[in-house]
Amino acid sequence: MRLFPEYTISTESGSDWPDVPAGNLSSYLLPRSLEREIVDDSDALVFRVDKATVSVSWELAGTWYVDVEGCEVSELADLIAAEIAQQLGDATGEQAVRCRVTD
Repeated sequence: MRLFPEYTISTESGSDWPDVPAGNLSSYLLPRSLEREIVDDSDALVFRVDKATVSVSWELAGTWYVDVEGCEVSELADLIAAEIAQQLGDATGEQAVRCRVTD
């Protein structure tokens, strides 16, 4: 069974994220512990992990959106989103909070 979970990542304080420059999102958002292949790194970051395609984009004020399509294991999707949140927080000095919004 393929899963299509979606996540939001915001700051714990509720404030807006500091700027993360487009065109090099992978240096801030790409999970380091997983084998992955970058598909696009322009206005949004798109990469593949195993059979899943992951899109990371700025959607609403103060919110990053993570869409994991075609993941076979729920724990892998959660790990991908958790690593993106951690790295975003580390890069910006903010405490990141992720929320799974759909399965």
